[in-house]
Amino acid sequence: MTRHFTGLIAYPITPLTHDDEPDMGALAHLVHNAARAGVSGITVLATSGAGVTFDRDERKSVVEAAVQAAEGAAMAGDAPIPVYAAVSAASTRQVRKFSQDAERAGAAGLLVAPFSYHPLSDGEVRTLFAEVADATELPLCFYNKPVQTQYDLTPATLTYLANTARVVAVKETMRREHIVSRVSVLRDAAGPDFSLGLSSDVQLLADRPDVDAWHTGLAALMPADYAQVWSRSRNGHEQGSGLARLQAVALALSGVRHSVGALHALAGELGVATANPRGPFGLPGSADVQLLQAALS
Repeated sequence: MTRHFTGLIAYPITPLTHDDEPDMGALAHLVHNAARAGVSGITVLATSGAGVTFDRDERKSVVEAAVQAAEGAAMAGDAPIPVYAAVSAASTRQVRKFSQDAERAGAAGLLVAPFSYHPLSDGEVRTLFAEVADATELPLCFYNKPVQTQYDLTPATLTYLANTARVVAVKETMRREHIVSRVSVLRDAAGPDFSLGLSSDVQLLADRPDVDAWHTGLAALMPADYAQVWSRSRNGHEQGSGLARLQAVALALSGVRHSVGALHALAGELGVATANPRGPFGLPGSADVQLLQAALS
């Protein structure tokens, strides 16, 4: 049985043209490079991809373009990789429609955060995921973002969702206290076949945790270095120079207030054609860009 949401999962930006439209050619370039480098999967339209700034048709087109690029890379000889789609939205109705669109576009799974303008209860979160599971046959990954959503996944709700709503994975942030014990609690709640993944590049690269998945936006822009770090960590091999380079870039990114804008700026420095992200996402200042340039040098 295929285990979804495992391995090194890269989260690309959604490149834009200077007419403020999604640049599908630039996105395909990112997906091709990630597949060639050996990442395990791609997730589009999450935080790194600024998914909330795109309408329904644009989201569907982005998923289609990423799936086609991954299929093209596989035909060219690279290992086949799944494309996952983030589908969070302010209403359950929207999430259901985005989920169905992503499934029709060829996505292999869905990333769902319990987003709302007001903090949700356990019961409301369970109902949301039940509605998504009813709308699609795809496996779901619970995107836990307690700072942003004001909801923190409880072990009881995880057990419930794993048993009733095809939730097969969790993306948890390392930027929380007692992460080791948190992972253990979630593992006990979900069982051994569940995928427990962690995010936050600075912490991932410092600790290189032994979990089922690393979820990272930086891996989509520097896939060769990141895939090497992932592989060497899993195999117990000594790290090479790529780790230090990634750590320097991750640290520089973490110091920029406008994270999505910083990823677009970094993309430009790495030769990826993209305009600035759509508002309300802000742009890094010239000093921040210089820090990114220094980290890359």
